[in-house]
Amino acid sequence: MTLRATISHLTGIAGVGGASRPRGGGTCPGHEPWAPAGGRRRRRGDTRVGPQRCRETPGALGQSGGWLRRVRRGLYLAVPVDVEHPETWTEDPLILADEVWSPCYFTGWTAAQHWHLTDQIFRTVVVKTTQRVRSSDETLLDQDYLIGHVPPSALEWGLKAAWIRERRVQLADPARTVIDVLDEPDLGGGMRHVADILESFMLDRPAPHLLLEYGDRLGNRTVFKRLGYLLEKLGLGAGELRAACRSRISTGISLLDPRASDRGKRISEWNLRANVDLVPGNDRDPPRRRASALAIPN
Repeated sequence: MTLRATISHLTGIAGVGGASRPRGGGTCPGHEPWAPAGGRRRRRGDTRVGPQRCRETPGALGQSGGWLRRVRRGLYLAVPVDVEHPETWTEDPLILADEVWSPCYFTGWTAAQHWHLTDQIFRTVVVKTTQRVRSSDETLLDQDYLIGHVPPSALEWGLKAAWIRERRVQLADPARTVIDVLDEPDLGGGMRHVADILESFMLDRPAPHLLLEYGDRLGNRTVFKRLGYLLEKLGLGAGELRAACRSRISTGISLLDPRASDRGKRISEWNLRANVDLVPGNDRDPPRRRASALAIPN
C-alpha cells in the first residue's frame, strides 16, 4: 500500500482533516504516537487506541489490519501489521517529504548523494517547495528536513524524475545541483564541500553549457563569481567557460561563502572576497581531467 493510498484511507479518522478528536485525545487519536487499526480486541491496560475509538476508520484499513503512526497533524502512516516494532517503523524520507511538501524537488547534498557527486553522508534531507514555509527546519518521524520556498517556475527546469519504490519524485539534475549549492553554499555543506561537488561534476559528467544555462535561469550573478573562481582555483574547465562566467558577474564584492566570516582576500577579477580557504586541486588526488570534454560547445 502506497503512502498516498494510505492517507486517503485515513481521512475519516477522528482527529484527522478537521474532525473532532475523542476525549483524552493524543496521536491518532490516543496518547501514543501509533495506534492499532483493524479488528483487534483491546486488552486490559492497553492504552493504544483500538477500533472502538477509531470508529470512523475506513473499512479497507480495518479489514487489512495494521497500525497507524502520526506523521504530523492531520497526516498518518499505515504500518504493516507484521512489523515487529510499529512505533519506530517509517517510510522512505523522500517519499514522506514528497507527500507533505509537494510540489517540491530535492536538491543540495541530498541530490549530490543521489548523483554520486559526494561521498559524504548527510542525515538531513534538503527540500525546495512551492508551499508556504513557516520553518526551514522540520522533523517528520525522527527524520530532519531543511525546507526552502521557491516559485513554481523553479520546478520547470533542471529536474529529473527518480522512482523510489512506486513513488515518482523530482530531484535537481547534476548541473542544477551544482548551481543550487553555488547559490546557497550551506545546502551543499559549506563552500569547501561545494568545491568537492563541483570537482566531481566536472570530472565525471561535465556539461559546462548547462551550468551557464541554469545560472542564467536562476538569475543570481554571484553564482558565476563563485563558479568562475572555483574553476580557476581548482584548475578545472576550459578557459572559455571561465571567460563566460566572467562576462556574467555583477559589480560589487560578494562573499565566497555567505555563512562564513566577512574577512578574507579580495579577488578583484571575480568581485569576490575569498573568506574560506580551499584545498588546491593539485594537493588532492591526481586529477582525471579531460580538457577537451570541458570546452564549451560552439
